[in-house]
Amino acid sequence: MPTRLPMSLTMTTTMVINSGERKPEVITLSNGIRVVFDVDKGHPTAAVGALIASGSRFEDEHTRGLSHFMEHILFKGTEHRSSLEISSAIENVGGKLNAFTDTQYTMFYMRVPAIHTSVALDVLSDILLYPLFDLGAIELERRVIEQEIYSFEDSPDDVVTDELLKGVYGSDPVASNPLGTVESVRSFRRSDFVDYFHRHFVAPDIVLSLAGDIDVDASARFLEDSFGRLAKGPGRAEWGIPVRAAVCRETERPTEQVYMAMALPGFAQYSKQGSILNLVSSIFGGNMSSRLFQRAREKEALVYSIGSFPVSFSNTGLLGVSAESSPENASRVQQVIREEIENMRQDKISMVELQHAKETVLGGFLLSLESFFRRMHRNASELYMKDRIRTVADVTEQVNSITLGEALGVIDDVFDTSQLAVSIVHGPEKH
Repeated sequence: MPTRLPMSLTMTTTMVINSGERKPEVITLSNGIRVVFDVDKGHPTAAVGALIASGSRFEDEHTRGLSHFMEHILFKGTEHRSSLEISSAIENVGGKLNAFTDTQYTMFYMRVPAIHTSVALDVLSDILLYPLFDLGAIELERRVIEQEIYSFEDSPDDVVTDELLKGVYGSDPVASNPLGTVESVRSFRRSDFVDYFHRHFVAPDIVLSLAGDIDVDASARFLEDSFGRLAKGPGRAEWGIPVRAAVCRETERPTEQVYMAMALPGFAQYSKQGSILNLVSSIFGGNMSSRLFQRAREKEALVYSIGSFPVSFSNTGLLGVSAESSPENASRVQQVIREEIENMRQDKISMVELQHAKETVLGGFLLSLESFFRRMHRNASELYMKDRIRTVADVTEQVNSITLGEALGVIDDVFDTSQLAVSIVHGPEKH
């Protein structure tokens, strides 16, 4: 196969900076809630969302899974709409609505034709400002979430990652499954939802984000009249830095395959070292061209899927490695992963590999900007976590400024098998 020469990264940077990029506009409502407008008139659609300071990292042993349950219950009726009316208001104009709960925040979002942006904002404000917390709806949704937990536990690739986080971070909330447990979900009462809502769904720790063909003035007036009336809360507390451990965990599930998830040390979100590790991960196992994929699948045919991926939180992180194989190949796969970790440490990487990784990462970033949802989400999460939004030029400059020496330094810090945490999910032993 011919070797592809790397494009000049100087050319790539110039192309991006001269692309006529318009920076997102941030305004602050009277109660401190920030709103991001990322206007793009190139396509007649829009994405709107609200990022809430609510997630598994805000919970304790008594509230495990409450953030996720709250996400569900806010769609189940308001003072003005039933559950059906909430979904119909968006879906009947061709839009989509959804939400997800993560470790550090919960996001509610809608994607609509741009002419119906006002409808999306009205529904978004309705579910986040005027929830009913109806007892009957809570009981019904409790059963739905129990089924979601059972489904999760039946998914080996979910379980193996869940057990890996527990092995790395122990009992720290950063390792908690946002779903909670069946026992915790069954324990919540209406008063728990009301109390949690008044602690977390308050100003200023909400970020509102809009991207696409947006009328900024009309949207800003509506959001001030709605979200701008929210009461102020105490503000988001700082999270402690969790202690990491290199623990091995095995879990038995009724599966014919062996699922593996491993973790090396990583770095905090948006840190310089985290950006460097993202490039290094691309070389190690980030795609089909990576060292790990080429060896384990292309050369030895041990697996169907294998790869690496950085995971970052506000003040910690890890480099994950995942694979699945037949039981007879499982030991060899683990050996290959360890050998490739050591090869990264001993053989290092070349400047050509680093340049290709920069193009890969920047190209993927630019392609993500085709999605208004991704732009809306990225803007909200960066403002929430770092109080600023990086422009395309910022990201390009940050990536292109990384030197080979910096990459080699991160490899020395991270690629050490003595720091490797391992989670394995396998089927019952056959006798």
